[in-house]
Amino acid sequence: MRLDDFRRRPVFDQVFLVNAGVFRQSPAMRISTICLTALAALGIGAGSAHSEERSPFWSRKEDKAEAPSKKTEKPAKKKAELAKSAPFADAFAWLPLSESGLPKRVEINLTEQRLRAYEGSRVVLTTKISSGRNGATPTGRFRAGYKDAEHYSSLYHNAPMPWSVQVSGNIFIHGFTIVPDFPASHGCIRVPLTGRNPAKRFFNWVTPGTPIVISY
Repeated sequence: MRLDDFRRRPVFDQVFLVNAGVFRQSPAMRISTICLTALAALGIGAGSAHSEERSPFWSRKEDKAEAPSKKTEKPAKKKAELAKSAPFADAFAWLPLSESGLPKRVEINLTEQRLRAYEGSRVVLTTKISSGRNGATPTGRFRAGYKDAEHYSSLYHNAPMPWSVQVSGNIFIHGFTIVPDFPASHGCIRVPLTGRNPAKRFFNWVTPGTPIVISY
């Protein structure tokens, strides 16, 4: 048997042939056969003709593809921890914020005829008002709409309504020259133009989208 024929045989056949004494013709041949058998047993020599040919990096690529990505897990884990630790952290994220970073809101009390503007829990502006007579001013939760410093009424003979802030539909918070301590308007909320001009101050302070609560 030639050496090339011996190498093409499977490992177990090679071991059997060695044990059977096929290459016992000379010491040199025996040494060569023993070395070939050892290499074949370690997987370094030529394998079976039916064995699979794989890249030396096949197992590493396989492991790398199956291993979970740590980069994709970290943001998800961080987000879950944030939601667990502060479930209401984003509850007021949509509110307009003041320069100090606190959410703005407005409360109008029709019984007291008072308007109060807040930044967080701190009152930043308070003024008397005159709401609509005979319950013409709607109650509920609203948001400040568009603003117009020189607005005119579309319902009542183009009456001037300076420093107007829309509440809902044709209901506005606006400045007026006469602001008694009782309801006197057609539905709008009048704010004084006199003194420190709270109508102008409120107009400059409020932001479209600011929550407005009107109640008794």
